[in-house]
Amino acid sequence: MDQNSRLSWSSFSLYEKCPQQFLWRYGWDRIDVGHGPGVKKPVPVVRSRHAAVMGIVIQAVVEDMYSNELYRLGEALSDKLSDLVLHHWKKEVRNPRNFIDIREAGMSEGEMIGVCQDGVLGYLKTMKEHRLLGAYTKAEVELVGWIDKWLCVWGFADLIVRRDDTGVTIIDGKNTAHKMKYTDPDQLRWYAMLFKLSYGESPDRLGFVWYRFPHGDKYNDPETGELKTETGVEWVEFTDEDLKGLALRAQEARAGMRREKFEPKPTPEGCRWCDYLTVCEARQAQIVSNGGGKARPKAQLEELAESAGFSDFSM
Repeated sequence: MDQNSRLSWSSFSLYEKCPQQFLWRYGWDRIDVGHGPGVKKPVPVVRSRHAAVMGIVIQAVVEDMYSNELYRLGEALSDKLSDLVLHHWKKEVRNPRNFIDIREAGMSEGEMIGVCQDGVLGYLKTMKEHRLLGAYTKAEVELVGWIDKWLCVWGFADLIVRRDDTGVTIIDGKNTAHKMKYTDPDQLRWYAMLFKLSYGESPDRLGFVWYRFPHGDKYNDPETGELKTETGVEWVEFTDEDLKGLALRAQEARAGMRREKFEPKPTPEGCRWCDYLTVCEARQAQIVSNGGGKARPKAQLEELAESAGFSDFSM
């Protein structure tokens, strides 16, 4: 990357969390981190991508359903979506990038495929309850905007729905088993910011869809033991001030990159899924000073990737 590169949610949020990890993962202009100027640092440990692959497969099937209007199939829809899960699973496991370690995943290939099928079929209940289908419904929507004509920001919204009764809804799908534990609401606010930059208006609703927790499923509240019903969606509140604040933070992040401010910011939570944990001197020294031994890498839970337009960020 360099000072003219587009800034995505993943690169922006990583820079805020740890500038050094950003530098190592993306590379920066003329800085040499061991393999030539501007070249990113190779990951020292190849990790299983089972979590990422399951999320990619589910989102690909959901995208197919919307893009090809498969929801019109009626009773045949469930079988069609299950077949698509198998199709996309085979496609992803053939990708050399997608190394999957069954031991690290803690489940067999068949069980992982089952998670994908359950996630897709469960989504149908969430879709129906929250009316995630409208006159305009599009999956994997690229949003591009400019802040002060100098900083290009972008991302892919998993789903955008426009209805007369609910307005514009932006959805991000998650296959996590922990709901909001590893999910940052600012990711959805980032998409809302992009939408406003692109179209001059804010969306009406932002929500995370939990593929493993579809609407209508019953569960016992871990704190009270009370029997409750899953909603399928976690709605995220936001204001125009939130969007302006994100735009300002994006400018500050890019300013830091331009000044080549790439210092490490080690924290237990921030380093939890870092690909470079074992070779980061700052985090290793922190662990030793806290009385621990050398850190062992953990599996990384990757999230899915993030009508273009031009607009100043004026609200």
